[in-house]
Amino acid sequence: MKKLAFITQSYKNDYKECALLCESMDRFLPKEIDHFIFVNDEDYDLFLSLHNEHHIVYKKSTILPWWLIRCPFKVLGHHYHISPITIPVREWIIQQICKLGVFEVIGNEYEAVFNIDSESIFMRPLNYSTIIKDNKYLMYKTTNQCEPNYEEYCNAAKNLLHIPTSYNDISKYNYMSTPVCFVQKNLNAMLQEIKKNSIWNSWKIALCNTYRFSENYLYGIFTTYKLQEEQHFSMDKYLFPLINLSQINST
Repeated sequence: MKKLAFITQSYKNDYKECALLCESMDRFLPKEIDHFIFVNDEDYDLFLSLHNEHHIVYKKSTILPWWLIRCPFKVLGHHYHISPITIPVREWIIQQICKLGVFEVIGNEYEAVFNIDSESIFMRPLNYSTIIKDNKYLMYKTTNQCEPNYEEYCNAAKNLLHIPTSYNDISKYNYMSTPVCFVQKNLNAMLQEIKKNSIWNSWKIALCNTYRFSENYLYGIFTTYKLQEEQHFSMDKYLFPLINLSQINST
C-alpha cells in the first residue's frame, strides 16, 4: 500500500485542540500514517512542541509564492496577504491554497492525503476499510445542499475548471466534511486544469484572485464530473460525528 498522510492547517488559537488531535492520533492512528501540520510563520515556534517523527510541522510560507506578502496588522478584523498581481487575499483563502499545494512540500511518496481540522479528535482506532475500499479512497458526497455560500462555491468551481455542463448539473452535491481526501494524481490534474485556464498560467494566482471558493468543492466537482470519481468511492455519512461544543454544558 502506498503511503497516506493526514494534513492539518492550524494557528495559535487552535494550538490546544491541535495538541489533543495529535494525542488522539498517537493512540488510534496506524503508525505508518504521517501527520503534517501547516501553521502561520509567526506560530511556528509554538507548534514545534508538537513536532516529532509522526507529526511534522511546516510554515505555510513553504507553499505560498514569494510575492505574496502577509500584512502585519488586521484590516476589519482579518489578516490579508497582498501582492501587485492579486486582490487582497484573506486568511481563509490562504489556508485553502496551502491544502491544495501540500504535495509541493511533503513530496510524491504519498498517494493521498486526508485534510483534518484541528478541532477533530479520534475516539477509536482507524480502520483502513472505512477510508479505502477496492484501492479507492473515501469521498464524502451528499445531496444535502444546506452549506453556506453553496452557490458561490459551485460557480467558482465551474468558472475555474471551465466545466461545460450546466450549473444545475454540477450543483447537485455537497462535498464539505472532515476529513476530506485528496488523491495526488487527481489533485495535480485539477491544478493543471486551473493553471491552463488562467491568463497568468498559474493556479495560485487564479485562486488568489477568486474572492470565495471551496477547495473541497473544487476537488469534488472536478473528480466527479471530469474524472468520473476516479480513485474514489462516495459516502453520504460523516466519518467523524459533528458536535457543536457551544451546545454542551461545561461540568
